[in-house]
Amino acid sequence: MFNSDNKYTNRYGVKYWFEKLSSTAYQFVMEDNSFKHSRMGGRSGKSDIDFNDLGMFDPSGGPYITLGTKVDDRPIVRIGCVDDEYIVEVEN
Repeated sequence: MFNSDNKYTNRYGVKYWFEKLSSTAYQFVMEDNSFKHSRMGGRSGKSDIDFNDLGMFDPSGGPYITLGTKVDDRPIVRIGCVDDEYIVEVEN
């Protein structure tokens, strides 16, 4: 669905992309940091939200990112939010 070589535009006209950190990790980046106004949710079936192991996040204007969303043709298997930054890990 997403390619780390591309920049995308959400419904508010804000550019976003996935910046490759390692062979299996990417940082979600938005040009105006509007992702700081996002909603997030825990993994399905868990009663508490673990910010290091989320099930989804949805920045203002999109995109909606969930486990299984593909980056560079590999599904996301882990989503973490550390210091207001979203890091996703993909299947190796």
